Amino acid sequence: MKIFLTRQIRSIGQGLGVMISGKNGGPTQIVFPKKQGEQLPHQLDLQKLIDNRQYNLAAEKLARLTFAVPHSEYFNLSRWFFTQLNQLSDDELRKGGYSKNLILDRLKQLKAQLK
Repeated sequence: MKIFLTRQIRSIGQGLGVMISGKNGGPTQIVFPKKQGEQLPHQLDLQKLIDNRQYNLAAEKLARLTFAVPHSEYFNLSRWFFTQLNQLSDDELRKGGYSKNLILDRLKQLKAQLK
């Protein structure tokens, strides 16, 4: 039932976006504040990819969300994602085709955005 209501709310938001802008320029979303401990949108999908050692694919999926979700949501999701990857060993990351240097660079960029 929750998924059905979520889809209905998204549809209403998209309809309002089309009515207001007069064009269908892309996905419009209504964003509700999250309760503490609640997962971010797309977090479950990214976690599944991490669990399957598909780090590059997960990073590509995250990158595609750059302009598809609100900036604050993307920032929080990026911070969560790269923190998750940073907890893995160098060997584990290499097996999944990813590098600790990429993670540290991205975390450094995210930290700079906070200033």
